[in-house]
Amino acid sequence: MKPMYQVFIAEDEPAALQHLCNIIRIKCQNFQVVGTAENGQEALEQLESFHPDILITDVKMPVMDGIMLAKRVKERYPDLLTVIISGYQDFSYAQSALRFGVCDYILKPVKPSVLQESLRILKGRLDEYYYKMRNRIIHEMCAGNFTENPGFQQIFPEEEYYTALLRKNSLPRRFLESQGVEFFSGMEEQMIVYGRDEMETLYICPKKLLFHNSFYQVVQNLLEKEKKTKTMSFYTLILTEKPVSAKELFPTIRRLIYILDHRLIIGKNQTIEIGLQGEKKEQKTETQMQEEKLILERLRILVRKHDFQAAEKEIEKLFRLWEIQEYSQLCVEQKVRELFQIFKNENVENELQENAEYLLDDLFYYTENMQKLKENISQILCRNKEEQQKGKIDTPDFFEKIENYMKEQLALPLSAQKICTIFGISQTYLSKLFRKYSTESFNRHLATLRIEKAKEIMEDNPDLFIKAIAAMVGFSDQFYFSRIFHSITGMSPAEYMKNHKGISCDAKS
Repeated sequence: MKPMYQVFIAEDEPAALQHLCNIIRIKCQNFQVVGTAENGQEALEQLESFHPDILITDVKMPVMDGIMLAKRVKERYPDLLTVIISGYQDFSYAQSALRFGVCDYILKPVKPSVLQESLRILKGRLDEYYYKMRNRIIHEMCAGNFTENPGFQQIFPEEEYYTALLRKNSLPRRFLESQGVEFFSGMEEQMIVYGRDEMETLYICPKKLLFHNSFYQVVQNLLEKEKKTKTMSFYTLILTEKPVSAKELFPTIRRLIYILDHRLIIGKNQTIEIGLQGEKKEQKTETQMQEEKLILERLRILVRKHDFQAAEKEIEKLFRLWEIQEYSQLCVEQKVRELFQIFKNENVENELQENAEYLLDDLFYYTENMQKLKENISQILCRNKEEQQKGKIDTPDFFEKIENYMKEQLALPLSAQKICTIFGISQTYLSKLFRKYSTESFNRHLATLRIEKAKEIMEDNPDLFIKAIAAMVGFSDQFYFSRIFHSITGMSPAEYMKNHKGISCDAKS
């Protein structure tokens, strides 16, 4: 959050103006006076240059009085908080002020304690306002549709920032973006943390927060914590070697995401420092290109003959070749689509005829390594008939069995692959079940179940520490738990415990 909120004062009496400035300077440590004016018209002209958070204005001033100024401010700057100072204890003045969105009405002579309390209350509103704005800006940066606004410098007041992007497992979905749990760091956290879904973390760290520590080491420590969550089969970590200015954050974050998209290799752990390595481009030797071409030709012939057992062996050769060559996930996705086109051209029926992109999205999202991916692709292309005969498991009762198992095992590490192994189904089939019987993806549904269980525990055990509650529902990191909790419920665990009826107000963290 920004360290200091800016106040503009409109007051025509020099002594009264000095009195207000002194109160704010001495008594209100989170505020600073950035400008003053002797009348409402002058104040209105200067507000555009200063972009203050709070306007304090006297009612009775020449040229334009405080009530008219408040009206103009509401029209031009609806987010600016206004406080009226008046020597009149007149209800009509107060009523007019409230109509124009004035936050407080303070009588002269102004007591320091009264102004202090008024600004304290407004600070809470500003904290929440800038927190939401910060989250919106970070979301827009990652989505690629950010446009700088006057509040940007207030959100990122430091001169320089380090950035890092950690991705657990595969790339985010592209066709089911709303299926993940987007999360943000808390209002009081100094390092800004954001995830497009629960498998990703973007770190934005003010340089001064490091003191003499290495950002690389700080991020490595965070990576070790993530490994302990047991939700990671492989990772891709990308970080900036040097800090960047606030204005460079947007292009830097976009570059981090670009490198992630083009360098993530399924099943391989990677740490990439921007600045130390050039942009890696996938290169194929003539021999490998020829080998891939021959395999695809043999595959076409086998598919035409409906010899799926032999076709599966050729698919295995292709995956082995792609793994040795360390193709990026995006490249493998393109190759897999070519495979499906071969089967489609030969009029082979498979699960991909319906909702093809959504199924592939799920398949890549949950894959742990190239071997698992190959097995799932082969299952769809070459062994689909076998699973079609298992129609008896495509029932609400079977889905309920899976959901009940998840509820019983919430405290333990759970993954889509583990569920598939336990219930003897493929990843594709699990995705189809969740699409048919749930409005959420597997990961989103698991997160929802965990948070609902956490709420039950809070209600039944109000004296438990949040860290203990997090562990009871499968979160080894209480801060990560708090972010997911806030993302799903709209409030922090402490706020939930405080606001929910029957739960102690002294939430333990």
